[in-house]
Amino acid sequence: MSSLTTIHAKERGAAPSVGEQGEETNILYLDVSIPPSDPLHTGQRVKVLSITSCDELFPSEEETTTRYYTARDIGVWGTVTRVRAEDEGVVEFVIENDNIRSATSHAYLAVPRREGLMIRSPGWRRWAEAALATLAKAARTIPIEANTVIFEDTTTLNFAAPAGVKRIICED
Repeated sequence: MSSLTTIHAKERGAAPSVGEQGEETNILYLDVSIPPSDPLHTGQRVKVLSITSCDELFPSEEETTTRYYTARDIGVWGTVTRVRAEDEGVVEFVIENDNIRSATSHAYLAVPRREGLMIRSPGWRRWAEAALATLAKAARTIPIEANTVIFEDTTTLNFAAPAGVKRIICED
């Protein structure tokens, strides 16, 4: 089995769905604003962790650009199977969840279109997009957060921090 790239994402919503055998499942919608250690691309194996802001725990009288988050395992890991939608500003990837114990069958990850930092597209695709100017105008933007601190629970999580992210380990 290939290694998993950890993706830190903010939950945006969920929708009910029906699985291949008629079972009830759901689809998670997430925004990725923190650059992953390896830019997202089809065929990549990923594990998704949900992040929640905890900036209020670190009050400061000075203006700071550091964002603080807690990460929790949401039971989603698998392969990036395809691009679902894209425009000038955002690419949405589909993750097929390999976790058979999870009620989530798929996760849709919306990622800022920043080649080499957030996403990795095949060269022919970048050339075709530039030559044909086929992308729709940006419907929304997802700001990239480069200066972040993520607090992880070492009893349930096991991942390497992406480049530019300081790992804080909370242990008993």
